[in-house]
Amino acid sequence: MQLILSSILLSVALCAMLAEPMLLRANIGARQAEVIPVVVGGPQDTFNPDSVTAAVRDIIQFQFINGNHTTTQSSLEAPCTPLGGGINSGHIPFQDGQTTVGTFNMVVSNADPIFMFWLVTHPPTSTGPHCQEGQVMIINPTGAQQVLDFVKAAQGTDKSIEGTAIAGGTTSQIELTNAAFIPAPAEAGGPQRGAPPAAAAPPAANATTPAVGNATEATNGTAKNGEKKKEKRHPVVLAF
Repeated sequence: MQLILSSILLSVALCAMLAEPMLLRANIGARQAEVIPVVVGGPQDTFNPDSVTAAVRDIIQFQFINGNHTTTQSSLEAPCTPLGGGINSGHIPFQDGQTTVGTFNMVVSNADPIFMFWLVTHPPTSTGPHCQEGQVMIINPTGAQQVLDFVKAAQGTDKSIEGTAIAGGTTSQIELTNAAFIPAPAEAGGPQRGAPPAAAAPPAANATTPAVGNATEATNGTAKNGEKKKEKRHPVVLAF
């Protein structure tokens, strides 16, 4: 009887030992994905933050502040050139007075470093040297030194290339009150940041160009200097 009881207790203990790793794996699998905000642009003129550590299935939410920015995946070897088949948000503008914020949400699929840079388009089509100014970031860097190396590599390039199609994530919007930033104040008297360029004003009339007709010629019975035009009289011959 004692032997049977000991066998039962041993079986229960073994089952508990086997079940514990299964429960641990279940808890890991049930981990909620974290949404990690990253601000693109703004007064700091860089990603904020410029590096994040994210687990697989976490969501990096790029939030776009004043201007017309992009965020694009590149590589340590070519920091300001889109990586083939990589992530690209396309341009996502934010205008002064806007109450919603454009976002680009990408799901982290592995723990490898992901190198990103951003561009901003200035009206009408020019792209500033923002990547060359070190406006880059790394998701899951190997360390702080890798971030510094990436910044230096970007500063050593001479041009930036825009991505083409949106890839690697989805665009959306959130309420400004839920964003991770406060917009910069609107510029007094200036164009709205992020807005399309204003149409050029028509050229002013040339003051030296005469109006329709010749203003120097007598018109409607008036002559130069406002004097009344004298009519030429012909003699009338009367026959008796």
